[in-house]
Amino acid sequence: MDIKRLLRKEVPAPLWRRIIAYVIDAVVLTLILMPLQPSWDTQLTSFSAFYDYFASHPGIAWQVSLTLVITLLFSLAYWSILEYKYQQTLGKFLLGIYVVGKQKTLTYKQCLLRNIAKLSTPLLLLDSLYLFFKHTHQRYSETIAGTEVMMHYG
Repeated sequence: MDIKRLLRKEVPAPLWRRIIAYVIDAVVLTLILMPLQPSWDTQLTSFSAFYDYFASHPGIAWQVSLTLVITLLFSLAYWSILEYKYQQTLGKFLLGIYVVGKQKTLTYKQCLLRNIAKLSTPLLLLDSLYLFFKHTHQRYSETIAGTEVMMHYG
């Protein structure tokens, strides 16, 4: 353990805090982006119903694609900008954890890089497996970005 970290009384944030913070942030993003979601005028209970609906409403594909792009960009901006400006998102703030750079300062590029995996659930799961295989407190994207999620103790 780094002596500077001990003097600052910082330790890596436990996984359970990180997961709860992520869930809180996902709920916040869902609530913010809910008005953008397209409203369906039918029940899409199967793939064939989904396909038939899109085939009979060609303009809806454009609306869904645009909504997806806006959602992805806003989500990435939410995590990256808040972590860059405040070292925390709302979820991290509520759980008492924060992001630090392994170097002196935390850059926007680091924040952007560490959050790209959050745009896809399968990618985030793969990224998180690094925690278990390498027995570290970092996702793979965090090691590439040179960041850690920490908390104060004592």
